[in-house]
Amino acid sequence: MDFAKLNNAVEAVRRGQAVLNTRQTTYLRTYPALLGLARHRESSPEDRFLQLVTAAYGWMPRIVRINQDHLSSAIQALEEARLAQGTDFDESLVEKISKCLYSVVGASKVLHFANPQVFPIWDSKVEGVWRAREASYHYMSKPKGYLIYAKEVHELSEQKEFPDFFSNFNTAYQLRLEACGISCYEISHIRAIEAAAFELSGGYYEDEE
Repeated sequence: MDFAKLNNAVEAVRRGQAVLNTRQTTYLRTYPALLGLARHRESSPEDRFLQLVTAAYGWMPRIVRINQDHLSSAIQALEEARLAQGTDFDESLVEKISKCLYSVVGASKVLHFANPQVFPIWDSKVEGVWRAREASYHYMSKPKGYLIYAKEVHELSEQKEFPDFFSNFNTAYQLRLEACGISCYEISHIRAIEAAAFELSGGYYEDEE
């Protein structure tokens, strides 16, 4: 992935400000609410984990499944992930949560909502456009694949071209929110890169309802 490609996403967002189905507006509207839920600290670590996992799976095509044998370690991993900075985090955090959820993709969403400055969302559409090839189920089931992707996202955010890209993408993104009648909200540097890659993949899943 490079900025020549990511800048194409800016143009795609500008051209496609009018969103086409309810699934698209649901993603856009619920994003800040999920971040807010992740910041809620009044309940116990276990309740926070279960609430966030259940809510995050509203962005997934399947219901959440929890492996009880890995629940305790996943709860602790999520608490540690909230404090992570940059790429300086224990890689086992991803493995612990993915084992509990039977899904690295699901773990990436939960981690992102808990700490959007550090953990990008990952799925087969993003990985496919990132590598310019179809992502296999086997590859998507491995924490190592996510860790490679996350590192590369952070590397892009540190390049000299990033500030201009972020400014342009963020402006286009805010205009899209306004066009959808959604109150504007800020997105992190990491979210901007991932959202741009998702836009390049075609942007959003088909609404099957």
